[in-house]
Amino acid sequence: LPEEAARQYGDGIFLKMMMAKVICVDFALASGYNVLFQDADVVWFKDPLPFLESEELQEWDMIFEDDGSRQTRFRPYSANSGFYFVRNSVLTQFYFSMLLRMGDAMAVEGSHQTALVTLLNEFASWKGLRTKVFHIGLDNPFPGGVEYHRRGVYDLFFRMFKNNTYPYIYHMCWTLNMNDKVKYYQQMGEWFLKNDTNSCLGLDCCMDKPNIICHFQDKPSIIPCLDSPFKDEPRRVKFWN
Repeated sequence: LPEEAARQYGDGIFLKMMMAKVICVDFALASGYNVLFQDADVVWFKDPLPFLESEELQEWDMIFEDDGSRQTRFRPYSANSGFYFVRNSVLTQFYFSMLLRMGDAMAVEGSHQTALVTLLNEFASWKGLRTKVFHIGLDNPFPGGVEYHRRGVYDLFFRMFKNNTYPYIYHMCWTLNMNDKVKYYQQMGEWFLKNDTNSCLGLDCCMDKPNIICHFQDKPSIIPCLDSPFKDEPRRVKFWN
């Protein structure tokens, strides 16, 4: 596995990590477990497992968050590969063993999400695979980057910060790189690391309260960041008015 972070979505480092994401799920399924997979840029507000394993969701083989992109290559599911639940069965084991063999498709597309959705389509028609996607919006239990970056959708964050009404998780996808993700989580109040992690080790780098730092006034933040610059020029639309 590469030790450095990907510079951007779809580069060579990114692709190597995508293959690793498939391998670890395949191994866990082969060992007989249900699998909840998530990227490292996901935060939990409350435990999603009781909900994912509840009676109302028992009919679904796989459950995904909505990616938010409606590109043709992601249709019809628009499933995001950064947070999903897989119910162990012979069928889902077969699905991931097939996905593991699609490294060439991942390399061509620059993403394993495209291969994942393509195979979801095939298995739905061929094997009857049952896939559930929770779609974007105020009632989405698994929101992601589309809710964070698109005004008109991110009223979800007003409800979180003003009314203390939180979904199960949040996934910081739709974001260019690790540096931006850290900044967004800092102003969301979801970053618990000290600023200087070179002078500490392990748990000594952690804080018991969030390290809240304002960076951009046009991105959702737990406190008003009205003295910070705008991120998305030239739109210049404040999150807090």
